[in-house]
Amino acid sequence: MTPQEHDVMRSVEDRYWWYQALRRHVAASLQPASRQFSLLDAGCGTGGMLDVVRQSFPEADLTGIDASSHAIELAAARNINATLQPANVHDLPFAENNFDFVLSLDVLSHAGVDDSLAMHEMHRVLRPGGRLLLNLAAFDFLKGAHDCAVDVDRRYTRPHVRALLAGANFQIERLTYWNAIFTPPIALLRWLSRRRAPSAEPRSDFRSLPPLLNALLKSVAALELGASRQVSLPFGTSLFAVARKNG
Repeated sequence: MTPQEHDVMRSVEDRYWWYQALRRHVAASLQPASRQFSLLDAGCGTGGMLDVVRQSFPEADLTGIDASSHAIELAAARNINATLQPANVHDLPFAENNFDFVLSLDVLSHAGVDDSLAMHEMHRVLRPGGRLLLNLAAFDFLKGAHDCAVDVDRRYTRPHVRALLAGANFQIERLTYWNAIFTPPIALLRWLSRRRAPSAEPRSDFRSLPPLLNALLKSVAALELGASRQVSLPFGTSLFAVARKNG
C-alpha cells in the first residue's frame, strides 16, 4: 500500500463504520485468561487496531509490525504504549512461542505476501494454545478499484481459509463470512469500478460519510458480527476466523 493510501486510511479509519465494527468485534473476541497477555498485530497498519485493544486491555503487552515504515510512523504517533517496528510477515523477528494472540487483519490478501509462509510464521510465534484472529477479503467477484488501491491481490473462500489454517496446524474455532447484508450493493459498486477507463486512478472505498449514514452502517455491521459468534454466515465481503495453535 502506498504512503498516500496509508494517509487516507489514517484520516478516516477511526470514524469509518467498517473499521469501527471490525475492531470492536476483534477486541471482544480476544477473551484472554488474564488481562496481562501478549499480542502481536502482524500488519498493524497505522495502529488503529492496537489502539482499540489498548483501550480495552490497559495491562496488555502489545506489539505491532508492518512492512511499511510510514505506517509504523503513523502508528507510533498514536502514543499507545506498544512496541512497533518495520518487519515482514514472512520473517517475524520474534522467538517461537512468544505471544498469546496474533492478529492478521486484511494482510494475507496483499500482493507479494505468501499466505502459507506467513501463516506458518504466525503459528511459530504463538504460544501453545494461543489464538490467531484473522480477517480476509472474500470472493473474487468483489474485486474492484478498491483492491488495486490497497494492494489486495487475492480474495478468499471459506474452504480456502480452512485449508490454509489446517496446513499450518491451527484448530479452527470460528470461521464465518460477514458484511453479508451489504454484499449486493458493494458487488455492484465494485463491478462499476472495473468498467472505468483503465487510465483512471484507483481509489479505495474508505472516505468520510455523513455521520447518520456511518452510524447506521456501523450498527448493522456490529449486529451481524455479533450474530456470527453464534452462527456461521454463508456469504459476505470478508471472512473472519479465530483459530488455536496446536502443538
